[in-house]
Amino acid sequence: METEASDITRSKLIAWWGSIIGVCLVIAFGSIFITRAYLVRNRYEMENWRPPHIARLETDLNAINRTGEKVSLGQMRGKVFVAGYQYTDCPAGCLGLASVMKSLEEEFGDDPQFRLVSISVNPAGDTPEKMNAWVKEKGVDSADWWFLTGDPGEISKYMISKFKFYATEEVTDPALAASQGPFAHDQRLAIVDGEANIRGYYDVMNVQRGDVEIERLRRDLKMVLNPKLKLSDLQ
Repeated sequence: METEASDITRSKLIAWWGSIIGVCLVIAFGSIFITRAYLVRNRYEMENWRPPHIARLETDLNAINRTGEKVSLGQMRGKVFVAGYQYTDCPAGCLGLASVMKSLEEEFGDDPQFRLVSISVNPAGDTPEKMNAWVKEKGVDSADWWFLTGDPGEISKYMISKFKFYATEEVTDPALAASQGPFAHDQRLAIVDGEANIRGYYDVMNVQRGDVEIERLRRDLKMVLNPKLKLSDLQ
């Protein structure tokens, strides 16, 4: 009887351990399968990733270029442009934005699809003549770089509702106004593709991560200009 009981106990233990081992094998193989599927999916997404479509300029913006010519953003259809929000009386940030945009022109200016657009934060103060003088003084004079002014209300509304830029605020503190300018405004740059889709925003003036944002802008711009490029081509 004792031998029979021992055999039953041994059989139960073997069955129990067999079940445990079986469950562990299922979990192990399942983990391997899930990990492999994740790696395959991640590789696919990395290879096929594109700068996203964040917003779209559904309507046009009529403005005046610094040359005095009446233009509209609709004329940029088929082009890829980087847009910035600037004004001539800005003592610091706008010069930094202009410097970044100039570096983009030096890198991508030979591409016939590439353009730059600077839109005035202060259209009431930025006449075409004033903007043209500022452009020449700062060494950013290029036929492929628009500096736009126009109706203050229309430009402000367009930048907020279409470009999704932050609303501009007037600086009331005299000390801040003297060092940072009379307007606190969005200092990001945006990429707009040939179909008027906004493909990214880049906080290039950010003190902590400005350099990283510039590199991200350069990478995304390359991919928007050349849709056949993959991330692996840029590494």
